[in-house]
Amino acid sequence: MRLTVLWPFLFMAIATPLKAQSAFERLQQQAEAALVGDRPGQAASIATEMLGAQPESFAALYLLALAQADLDTPQSAAETGAQAYKAALTNDERFLAARFVAGVHFQAGQYTRSQIWLRRAANDAQTQADRQSVAAAFNATSDANPLSVQVTGWIAPSDNINNGSEDGILTLESIGLTFVLPEDRRSLSGVAFAASTELSYRISQSPQQSTALVGLVSGETYTLSSDAQDLLASSPDEEVRAVDGKDFARVTASVGIDRQQNNISPLGPVRFGVTLGSYWQGGTRLINYRDLSVAQIVPIGRRSTARIRGLVRKQEVLTPSLRDSTLYDVLGTFDRTLASGDLLQLSLRARQVAAGSETSFDEYEAGVGYGLAQPILGVRLFTSLAVGMRTYDEFTTTLDGREDNFISADATATFQDINYFGFSPSITLSSSRTVSTAEENTTSAVQLLFGITSRF
Repeated sequence: MRLTVLWPFLFMAIATPLKAQSAFERLQQQAEAALVGDRPGQAASIATEMLGAQPESFAALYLLALAQADLDTPQSAAETGAQAYKAALTNDERFLAARFVAGVHFQAGQYTRSQIWLRRAANDAQTQADRQSVAAAFNATSDANPLSVQVTGWIAPSDNINNGSEDGILTLESIGLTFVLPEDRRSLSGVAFAASTELSYRISQSPQQSTALVGLVSGETYTLSSDAQDLLASSPDEEVRAVDGKDFARVTASVGIDRQQNNISPLGPVRFGVTLGSYWQGGTRLINYRDLSVAQIVPIGRRSTARIRGLVRKQEVLTPSLRDSTLYDVLGTFDRTLASGDLLQLSLRARQVAAGSETSFDEYEAGVGYGLAQPILGVRLFTSLAVGMRTYDEFTTTLDGREDNFISADATATFQDINYFGFSPSITLSSSRTVSTAEENTTSAVQLLFGITSRF
């Protein structure tokens, strides 16, 4: 397996300066000449001799790894390249070794290992050209890899982790009485800890279609602030006093199949999805659901893409306090890359939930997002705004149904000058507010989310 593309990097990293040469340096030159002359067996023998003199020499290990790659022994080449990475004394040497090992794994069809080593290479890239080359190699490896894994995590202080009532008052219009809501239904401040893992495994691909198995596990748990703990401790209800952040913890898990068909619509690719999932809260499994979805993707020129997606979800509840429901959702989006490179996103959503009287509603939402192409002082910015309304024909605590008007906004700053294994830290400030004619459902929340974002 010839990896001649690495030769320019090889000489840059281990070339011997012009001076009186030692025996080791003469061996190094001989090994390099053997590789250039397509004599990898001889190069491997000389590199082994070099290691006898200097067992921790980066140059000797790197030359041996190159020779082993040309001898078509990728496992040995990858192992020796990893030893060279450990022996490297500079960022440039570590970058070269990591790129080499990534290339060996790619050639062997070990794409996930290749991606891991490319992230290591990104950690030692010293120039913009090096970073761009790693990103391009990572994207090519991702395209070749049938397995895709996306892991995200974040920490988010919030003044309303439970989406609780703003004023803590419940008014029954039908009988003209007002009640104070239990403490656990009022807004509670605290910190959210969340993580999710999305898996996709491509089982079939051709110019006409691509089919993949997909899976998702996401979870969120909370710790309560001292103010929230004091509020709960003041409750006369023993069960409320025992509430803690874990009682609001949520977990969603799903598996499904996703298929993109490229030859059935003149507008562009069409995607179909089937998903089975479950939802837990406070450690109790509450809902099983089934999703059917279809989406039309419409490329518009080179800079714009429109999408329309329809989804039907059947939810079966596992507790008598909830009702079975059917959700219908239609989402349209438009993305455009402007001449400046900035990204503009527009969205419209219509949703209907059919779940019997007093729990069925219609919802409409419009959103806009804008991302700057050029970082400001090393920080890339993205902002979004969404407004919408939700209406219930009937509701328990009102005489004429219920209407919610809501708005949310967020701004995300990604610190691109900080790069660790291809990830950069990000901070998102988000706020939301819902004003409801059923006053107990008027809520507001502000949270600051600390996360990480992949650069690839």
